[in-house]
Amino acid sequence: MVTSADLANHPLCQYFLSGYLSTREDLTNFPPDQFPSVLDRYEAIFTSALAILKLSKKSLRRKKEFNFDSADAANLESAVGVLRTVDTLQQLKFTRIELLKPPGADILCEKDGQRVCCEVKTITKQSTARPEFFFEDQLYAKLLESIAKARTQLQQSTAQWRCTLAIFVCISNWFDQSIFLGQDGYQYVVNRLEKDQLEGEGSFLESLKGIDGVLFVTKFGNRHLFLNERAKFIDG
Repeated sequence: MVTSADLANHPLCQYFLSGYLSTREDLTNFPPDQFPSVLDRYEAIFTSALAILKLSKKSLRRKKEFNFDSADAANLESAVGVLRTVDTLQQLKFTRIELLKPPGADILCEKDGQRVCCEVKTITKQSTARPEFFFEDQLYAKLLESIAKARTQLQQSTAQWRCTLAIFVCISNWFDQSIFLGQDGYQYVVNRLEKDQLEGEGSFLESLKGIDGVLFVTKFGNRHLFLNERAKFIDG
């Protein structure tokens, strides 16, 4: 159980998470055997994202999705997934990173003179995988639940903000995929999604239509970025 002493040593966790943690005992996201390191990680995420976004903690918390007092675990993971994406984009040398208001994509940024929209979907620890599938196919099946909506959000925001590129970001908090999948495994997932697009003339899916890149960020912070031909010039 998180104590007031734990939070006192983590001022941003205290600010953003005290209401959440006083309302429920979340052993999935805050396992007692991982204290205080789990709070260290949250503190680092909040610190980094606020600095990159040039926002005060009050400004961020005023955004509905970053007020965690409802004690909704899935919302917590999704919102933190957006903040992790902000940090990852900076590491990948994107600039002018800012949060967009819903509805639409989550993040607007730039790289090499190009304006880029990013939509973030988080696979939460609470979500279930198909046990009869291989790890790659579990991830592919899960993405199919959200990528159509993400594509629509990206199309709306790309037009509104006059972006030249659109990137779908998957924050995967599943433990097994984070441990056992490497670059080839994530490439397999992207290849399946691209195949959906190629078969999209009939009754098939068009999963990556209008999407120029797919960025995976794992539970442990590993990242895998895949760009189509028109976006490859921003790689590096």
